[in-house]
Amino acid sequence: MSKQKDKSQISILIHLASMDGDIDDTEKELISRIGMAHGLSEEELQEYFDHPPEKIDFSKLSEDESFDTLYNLVHLMKVDGKIFDEEISYCMNMAKKLGYPLEAVMDLYSQVHANVKLKSEIQKIKRKYHKKG
Repeated sequence: MSKQKDKSQISILIHLASMDGDIDDTEKELISRIGMAHGLSEEELQEYFDHPPEKIDFSKLSEDESFDTLYNLVHLMKVDGKIFDEEISYCMNMAKKLGYPLEAVMDLYSQVHANVKLKSEIQKIKRKYHKKG
């Protein structure tokens, strides 16, 4: 994944995390782990927490990157144990922009847990929504 695409994903996650007015420590830690796993430095991440970009070009994300973004959005929404209507609406809106039906959010929602990653179940969902090209 390129740095630009990583930054787009981080920006999307930061926007979701800030919807309740506060990015709590568990949300910030998850976003940081995702960013660092993709090669972003702590300084770059802090810059995005301080100044996330407004506009994101979803058409430049690959199918895997789009799915990973949707997965990370659902994970982030659940990680702090508090789910707000605005977060659900944001995830639904992002799913559409990423090219996924709203059902994909619900499928992921049932399988994504704050501290457990059920890889086989997530892969089943990914295959279910794999776009036919």
